[in-house]
Amino acid sequence: MTKINATKDEFAKLYNGLVEVKDLKSKKFALVTSKNMAIIRDALQHVEDLNKPTEEFIEIAQKINAIANKNEEGAEEQIKSIEEANAKIIQNRKDQIAKVTETLKEEIELKLNLISEDILPEDITADQITNIIKIIK
Repeated sequence: MTKINATKDEFAKLYNGLVEVKDLKSKKFALVTSKNMAIIRDALQHVEDLNKPTEEFIEIAQKINAIANKNEEGAEEQIKSIEEANAKIIQNRKDQIAKVTETLKEEIELKLNLISEDILPEDITADQITNIIKIIK
């Protein structure tokens, strides 16, 4: 295992890169990928929890989306009315997103398993490699 320093956002992007390659065929590659995903997921769980919208906000968003998807006349006014009536809930969500954004800028250190070039699956693409290059040795 190797210590890697990066922002939480960089680790989130690395995690997404690992998700993209997790189904490629190679037992050794799959093992290293799975272990790294678990480490990163555990380290970033608090960010995911912090980002969960409240039930109240979800209900408001669903109402607004339903109105917007109908494309009816007067939809803009209806949406504006809902937003004004729920301004505090919407502002709380904006504040929550701002806090998540700040949290993602924080740097952390994780011990990850490096992926040796010789265990990379043959069918891995350049884009996929680019997304996980931080842990390829």
